[in-house]
Amino acid sequence: MRKITLVAASLTALFASTANAGDVQLVGYVPAVCEVSGLNTQLRDFGNVSGTSNAANIGLTVECNDADGATIQMISAEGGLESDDAEDQSLPYTATLTIGAYPDLILNAPGGVGTNGANVDASYSATGLLGGAAGVLSFMTPGGATWSGGYSDTLTVQIDAAN
Repeated sequence: MRKITLVAASLTALFASTANAGDVQLVGYVPAVCEVSGLNTQLRDFGNVSGTSNAANIGLTVECNDADGATIQMISAEGGLESDDAEDQSLPYTATLTIGAYPDLILNAPGGVGTNGANVDASYSATGLLGGAAGVLSFMTPGGATWSGGYSDTLTVQIDAAN
């Protein structure tokens, strides 16, 4: 009987299938994209700013693929159109960013004497900016500059993924 048991045990070991498991970890990624395109250091000339109001428009595209959305900020370096000849005196202007169905983002650069910088920001949902959204950045100055010479400002439109 002992001989039969040993033979049976040997045959069982020979024909038994051994189950092995292995793991494969799969990973991938989607590069983060949060950008404003179409501004690329463009010059917008209001022309004569001594009289009536003037306007200018720039078409742009805003894109962000962060699931939490984004914050868009407009930043005026001088807080108005600063006089090239009369330092620290600037003319007010309004910059309005319109993107699809979102409420307008409006920067009122106050101008005046000694004004340095102005900014405004707003949060935007993820779905509206995914794949890119067309926008328009428009400017308006009320006119009324009294000093001759040039007037200028640098306006930055910045987009950051929401935290």
